[in-house]
Amino acid sequence: MVVSKTIKIKSPLMPPKVDFIEKEIEKQGIEALRWAIVEANGNEFIISVSGRILNEIN
Repeated sequence: MVVSKTIKIKSPLMPPKVDFIEKEIEKQGIEALRWAIVEANGNEFIISVSGRILNEIN
């Protein structure tokens, strides 16, 4: 099942690296199929992500 969520992350480095963002998305339990930064405020980012839930039981 594909889900769409909006998550907030903080980046210790600016600009954030793609690998960092994708690892933060995985920490939220999502295997990202696609994502986008939709808002930024300093080192805080709102990310819109679509993907599969990790560890989903079928």
